[in-house]
Amino acid sequence: MNDLNSILIEGTLVDDPRRVPLSDPPDGVKLVKFDIASNRYYMDRNGEKAKETVFIGVQCWGSLGDKCMEKLRKGMQCRTVGRLRLCRWVSADGTTRRAIEIVSSHLEFRRPKHNGSGAPGLEILEDTENASDTTGEAEVFYSF
Repeated sequence: MNDLNSILIEGTLVDDPRRVPLSDPPDGVKLVKFDIASNRYYMDRNGEKAKETVFIGVQCWGSLGDKCMEKLRKGMQCRTVGRLRLCRWVSADGTTRRAIEIVSSHLEFRRPKHNGSGAPGLEILEDTENASDTTGEAEVFYSF
């Protein structure tokens, strides 16, 4: 039995989606990544309004990544559902780095309103090929 590894996060894209080159892509599968900033508002000890922002990386594999490259842009609000994954890579200075990222299987966003062309509509993207579950290893190595 698997332990539960499921996450839902909503926030703002802090950059445009980007393709990430893989050193040994499984069956030609492509990886697209972007970062989301998610805000939490609360009252601090002094009764003042405060904000905490968390930045988290999101991975979209295969056709879901292709759709994200086509439709998502910096500043858009989105909600993603997926699982957490530990990623490791070697930085330019030769040190090994690691981070926890979301492997997305479902993504929702609203198209921005353009020049009075109508109200923005909710759009849903899903990993219909299950590419995020068939990449093999628990860790994916990539370079920047």
